[in-house]
Amino acid sequence: MIRWLMLSSWLLVNLFTFATQAEESLVVLSGNTPVFSEFQDDGTVNGYSVDYARAILNAAGIEAEVTPLPFARLIERMKLGERLIATGIGRTAERENNFYWLAPLTANVIGIYGPKPVNIEALTNQNKTLSISVMRGDYRAQLGREYAQFNMVEYNTWGQAIGAVLKGRVDAVFFSEFGMDVICKQKHLDCTSLSRRHTHNIQYSYIAMPKTKANKVIADRLTKTARAFAQTPAFDKLVQRWLPTLTEISADANEIEGVIALGRIEKDENNVSKPWVITKLEPLFSERSRRGKLKGYAVELVQSILRQADLSTEILTAPWQRIFVESAMKPDVLVFSLARTPEREDAFHWITPITQNAYSVFVRADYQGSATSLEELPKGSRIAVLKGDFRQELVKAAGHLDVPMDTWAEVVMQLTNGHADYLFLSDGGTNIICDGLDDACEGFKKLFTYQKATTYLAMSKQGSDQTLLNKLKFAADTFKQSEDYRLLYTKWLNTYSKKTSLNMFEQNGVIVLGKLE
Repeated sequence: MIRWLMLSSWLLVNLFTFATQAEESLVVLSGNTPVFSEFQDDGTVNGYSVDYARAILNAAGIEAEVTPLPFARLIERMKLGERLIATGIGRTAERENNFYWLAPLTANVIGIYGPKPVNIEALTNQNKTLSISVMRGDYRAQLGREYAQFNMVEYNTWGQAIGAVLKGRVDAVFFSEFGMDVICKQKHLDCTSLSRRHTHNIQYSYIAMPKTKANKVIADRLTKTARAFAQTPAFDKLVQRWLPTLTEISADANEIEGVIALGRIEKDENNVSKPWVITKLEPLFSERSRRGKLKGYAVELVQSILRQADLSTEILTAPWQRIFVESAMKPDVLVFSLARTPEREDAFHWITPITQNAYSVFVRADYQGSATSLEELPKGSRIAVLKGDFRQELVKAAGHLDVPMDTWAEVVMQLTNGHADYLFLSDGGTNIICDGLDDACEGFKKLFTYQKATTYLAMSKQGSDQTLLNKLKFAADTFKQSEDYRLLYTKWLNTYSKKTSLNMFEQNGVIVLGKLE
């Protein structure tokens, strides 16, 4: 009787919770953007961004109340800190701390479009400026003000901003390739005289929420829901619904790591000669000191190779999602430490190896089953992986449920806490991460080794400079034959021996982690 009463109480609580969630709703603000968020005559809004926001809210048990607003008013509304979300918010340094960034939507190449060449350096030397148009409230208005050479002129619509260039009222417009194609076609404007004269960068837009204490709980909930949804067939279906429309406008439109990529940066734009160098922060090999400085064996190795090649450039950090997007859209992007897999073989130039490791599947001590491959695991198994890591795709391809997290420590804890049945990590990584988690990994055991893998310093293939590639390969080979290289790896192996129980050694220009089977 007591058990029945307890069960009844549990059912009532959960039914009440479900009913509450079913009645929950959230306003979704959306500006008028072709294909992504188009205002209809009946007052509704249709497009990829709106459908994506609806899908995330639906997965979270929340009803979406889509509200169309002119973009300038949308931004002002977001500043009020209400409990709502908005689509198409450009993620800029100025806005970074004002919003919760729930889910990335697009990666868009943005720049200056006009009838004449734009030379920023020449404008500076001649103390001249250009008048640049932009839509009122758009993030590019602020980005443009960061250029001392630009005088920004805001208009109510993109059609007006482009029209002002065509009529000679301003020198150029700060926009995107995709946006130019869409607006010029929609407004029947002859834009054949306008082309991209200066590339600013790749800019990301997001579904975002005002950053307030009151919004934190639901923002965290929606962020997790968005991450999970982006790994489902429903997301793939959403992309396939809208991608054909996007590619009709821009042949370069593509989905990369859950982000719609629009446009590419060509090799000779802006006379850029320096490569972009990006790493994903990883324990020991690429991490930040307390003062924020990058350190680790991989960092110093790449810095040494760049010096050997007489290249001076800053090393940036980013999550894998952004690294893969940037690599697909930009030439001369250097990435480390990237695992060399069959799926990635043709997407990168492989300059030099950095580490070698064995990738394995781990279980808790009480696990009773056996397996020698992912395919032998029970279908639908929950497997903890790093978000954006190549193992995430392997898990899904084998018919299992990926449990993706942002850091390896969080990944390991999924197995510890029972939120995952298996852990897909490297032998070396397991040792390194678990050394810093006290007893969290106690009793973990290896179920099977998936494969041996080598990480590399790699270079994006899209439009990259063959001369630069050859220069870097020669520099890497030359440095690894030097005494400086021996001193470098000796120093770091000694440092690591004091930090982790994992055995490491150098072999033929590669740091080997553990004993490879």
